[in-house]
Amino acid sequence: MTRRIAGLAELADGLAGVLVDQFGVLHDGHSAAPGAAACLAHLRARGIRIVALTNSGRRAAENAERLARFGFPPRLFDAVISSGELARARIAAMLAEGALPPGAAVAVIARGGDPGTLAGLPLRALPPGPGAALVLIAGAEPESVSLDAYARALAPLARAGVPALCANPDRWMQTRRGVAFGPGQIAGRYAALGGPVEMLGKPGAEMFRAGLAALGDPPPARCLMIGDSPEHDIAGAAAVGLRTLLVTSGPQSGTAAAVPPDHVIARLVW
Repeated sequence: MTRRIAGLAELADGLAGVLVDQFGVLHDGHSAAPGAAACLAHLRARGIRIVALTNSGRRAAENAERLARFGFPPRLFDAVISSGELARARIAAMLAEGALPPGAAVAVIARGGDPGTLAGLPLRALPPGPGAALVLIAGAEPESVSLDAYARALAPLARAGVPALCANPDRWMQTRRGVAFGPGQIAGRYAALGGPVEMLGKPGAEMFRAGLAALGDPPPARCLMIGDSPEHDIAGAAAVGLRTLLVTSGPQSGTAAAVPPDHVIARLVW
């Protein structure tokens, strides 16, 4: 049965580690959530390890820098793990295995066409078009490009069987105009067109296992996942045995929940 708590202090005893979502829990994209940084500081003072998990198509270091700008200094975290970092590791493995040849073209879909996930790799980042050996879906720009337009651009690559990596499985995203489709829906369209898609990030088990590894591999039952997405944060974490806490002030908290959280809290405070 789900239990409502007023502050995280009620759950701190016996915790070995905490995994915490970034957007919707720690900040809203514009400012830090009131009390969240102080809450993490209380956990650290108790010796509890903390890892930030984020479905961001950008690399981990970029997300750590963003958190610092919002008032969450690096000392609060043992690690920051992004789906973009998992995607980069997957692409590096494809290069090492010969599945992706050096110099290959990668069709990148990201905000501003940012190819940062590929930086330092012997690959060419291009817009979707002929000759691409891989599609990387790292972001979306629903303010200026429709979902149908993305599908039309990607259709020839999907029909040709070009593999795609989705470095941000979020199906919805918050924009200045409100909620709009996210990269996960672009990946869904690609799959519907016949293209093979590998999703990297929450709710996939790989993301949570990477988080547990960064915590030092404690028993999952002694760790807590804090998030605002019932689909990505709560169901994904529960599937690997983590305890769960849903932040109900987050923008995704009202979406359908296949798995109820163990606890709910209005916002992340001590």
